[in-house]
Amino acid sequence: MKQIQTVWVVGAGAMGSVLAALLHKSGKVQTHLVGASPHWQKVGREGLAFETSGQGVEQLPVPARAWEDIPRLGPTDLVLLTGKATDLPKVAERLGPLLGEEAAIFAVQNGLGVRELAERLLKRPVEAGVAFFGAHSAGPGQVTFFGPGRVVLTAGEGGQALSGLLPAEAVRFEMVEDYRRAEWSKLAVNCLANPLAGILNLTSKELTQAALDPAKEALLAEVKAVAMAEGVELEITVAKFNSLLKSSNIPSLRTDVERGRPTEIDFLNGAIVELAAKHGIPAPANQLVTSLIKTMTG
Repeated sequence: MKQIQTVWVVGAGAMGSVLAALLHKSGKVQTHLVGASPHWQKVGREGLAFETSGQGVEQLPVPARAWEDIPRLGPTDLVLLTGKATDLPKVAERLGPLLGEEAAIFAVQNGLGVRELAERLLKRPVEAGVAFFGAHSAGPGQVTFFGPGRVVLTAGEGGQALSGLLPAEAVRFEMVEDYRRAEWSKLAVNCLANPLAGILNLTSKELTQAALDPAKEALLAEVKAVAMAEGVELEITVAKFNSLLKSSNIPSLRTDVERGRPTEIDFLNGAIVELAAKHGIPAPANQLVTSLIKTMTG
C-alpha cells in the first residue's frame, strides 16, 4: 500500500481547515495548509482556533505553507484540493509544476464535474472525494467542525492510504466502487441547502422548516430527474434532507454571498440546469435559484 508521509491541504477554507486540523491532531502524517488568504495568514502567525461544536476550542499549531515554499512532490506526498471549484484554474497553474508523477492528488470539493476539471487542468489523473460534514469559519484563524462526518473516496491506492489517517469517530474515510452515486447524493443536498441558505440568509437547521418544503421538493425533483437521465438513481427525499440538517452550520454559499466572493452556483444548480437542457428536462426551480444567486452576487 502507498505510504503517505505528508499531506498538503490546498485551499484554506472551512472544510480544508477542518481536515488539516484533524490530520494534524492525528499525528500520523506531517500536514501543511496551503493558501494565501487572511485566514491562512493568521493560522501561520497564531495557529488555528479549532472548535468541535459543543466541545470547546483548541489552538492548534497547524503549519501554514506558502506556495513558493512547497518542494517538488513525490510518492510519499498526498494533495487534498479543498478550495472552491472556481479557484481551480489558478490553483492548477501553481500546483501543476510541483507535482511529481507518483504524488497522489484528491479533489475534495463541492460540485459536479470538479474532478474532471482538475484532471484537464493538471493534465493527469485525479482521485476524488465528497465530504459529508459541516464546517464554518466565522473569521480569520477560526473554524468550527460540525461532526462527526465522513468523506467518500474513489477506490484506489491513494484512497487506501488516506483511509487510515483519521480516527473514525471524527471523520470516517470510505472507499466506494459506485462513487458517482455518492457524488450525486452530495450534489442533491448542496442544490437544496446552498442556494436557499444564500437567498434567505439561513443556517442549516433553519432550512428544515416546513414552510420551505415545497421549494425543496421542486428543486429535488429536478435534480433526481437529471440524475436519472445521467444513469444515477437517487433515493434521497426532502424528509431525509431535513433529517440531515441538525446543526447551526452556515452553508458555504451563504458565506460567499455575505463576503462578496464568487460562489459555486455554476457547479451546483447551474450544472443541473445545463444537464437538464442537454436531456430536454425542464428545470425552472434550479434555473430560478441560479439566476437569483447570480443577480445577488453581481
